[in-house]
Amino acid sequence: MAVSDAWPARPADSPSARALSAANDAVTGSRNPTLIRLRDQIARIEGQPAARLERPDESAAAKAEKPARRSAITLHSLGCAAADAALGGGFPAAGLTEIHLDETRNGGTLAGFALALAIRFGARPDKPLLWIGDSLAFLEAGLPYQPGLAGFGLDPSALCLVRTRRLEDAAWAGEESAASSALAMAILEVRGNPARLSLDGTRRLHFRAREAGLPFLLLRQSARAEATAAPLRLRVRPAPAAFVPDLADHQKLIGHPVFAVTVEKSRDGRPRHFCLEWNPHERRFDPLRPERAAALSRSFATAPADRPDPARDVGALVALQRAS
Repeated sequence: MAVSDAWPARPADSPSARALSAANDAVTGSRNPTLIRLRDQIARIEGQPAARLERPDESAAAKAEKPARRSAITLHSLGCAAADAALGGGFPAAGLTEIHLDETRNGGTLAGFALALAIRFGARPDKPLLWIGDSLAFLEAGLPYQPGLAGFGLDPSALCLVRTRRLEDAAWAGEESAASSALAMAILEVRGNPARLSLDGTRRLHFRAREAGLPFLLLRQSARAEATAAPLRLRVRPAPAAFVPDLADHQKLIGHPVFAVTVEKSRDGRPRHFCLEWNPHERRFDPLRPERAAALSRSFATAPADRPDPARDVGALVALQRAS
């Protein structure tokens, strides 16, 4: 029988209420769920507000059995105090992080920074790095090179590469891998700002990766900043490498790769900038020392004075009939 919540109220000292109160007082220690449900039904019949009712699932035993919600975000140290401070304590150990690059020709910088992060997160053959991308993304930036991976500090057998023909397939593979706990890190590389990976698409990636405890990187080539669900968005650019002072002819040798990182979006909303030098032998990030910040590259040569006239803007076109 259905009982309406708008039933007329009865006095609080009714016989049924007094009997239920006496039975409830006899219960010591833990609360009896049966009595709580009975009290709920009687209160509804007597017209008491539902907000005053005590549900069985709100008992102390039920609250103790509920899993604790995540109140803090786990952060992973990059091994550099300046970088950790700029990131708010470290790199997020779970969830979505967006890293974008202005120009595709510097795709090696984007790939190198992502590989360095995967190495820091412990990518190995039994807990590999999954790298997903469509044909357009890999066609523009290239594929990972096995000897280059080994020289960079990553075991080539610790990388699982997934290349799809369409962006939709790559996005689907990314959503499926985000829920996996068998990976050290997952990477989805795309070009530009596809609509599939806007706010809704990135929200699914972030929620799944956060629940699985998986760090997920969304790499964007030639992309602009837009609203996504990633709590952290970084912009990576190549920086001049330092000299190699341990060798005699160090002026002709290129040192370790250097990444210029700008924090464009974070939880505190403060933009920051820092530079990191990757040491592939020690597999760690080092802060760029001021005495080693000189660039190997020299200034560009001036343009010749007798160069051809550059192409001019196209004006109005008039269709003319041929004479013959």
